[in-house]
Amino acid sequence: MKEIKQVKLGFNKKAEVTVIADIDMKSDDDIDSLFLCFFTILHPPLRLSVITTGCLNDHLSKIYNQDVSTIDGMMENNEEMYGAMIQQSTEQLLTFGEEQNKINLESAANAKQASAILTSMLQNGFYVQKTRYHFPTKQTQKQEQKVDISQLKPAFKTMLEICKRWDDPKLLEELA
Repeated sequence: MKEIKQVKLGFNKKAEVTVIADIDMKSDDDIDSLFLCFFTILHPPLRLSVITTGCLNDHLSKIYNQDVSTIDGMMENNEEMYGAMIQQSTEQLLTFGEEQNKINLESAANAKQASAILTSMLQNGFYVQKTRYHFPTKQTQKQEQKVDISQLKPAFKTMLEICKRWDDPKLLEELA
């Protein structure tokens, strides 16, 4: 992967949260197509944020002090170990992340919008991720998947509560 160009956040016709990402690939045979997408509350300013981390193989090679080709090989030949490396390194990978979308919690309308996003994901148990991979000479490839958030429900409930209390002086004092 060369870079994550843009990420759009919205709803589809079924009121499911949809994340649409455009990814530029390094070459036509580039296999590093995975990226992480994090929903979180950041402060200051208080906001619901979508952070993505791409180029995972490049970052894993730095974290584990391995050549990128070694990480690529593991991705192709030992998916379990590769997946375990990502899980063990999630916090470190987040440090390479970039804030792609944000909803500042500075008005009732914005707080309602952020709450709607979180409520949809909590009710559905997933969000829809649509990815468009742009290769140098090959045709754009599209992928769509439902990303399960069931293990993150406690964190999403906490974020929803913060969105609902966006103008609560006690909350703002706790966050300061």
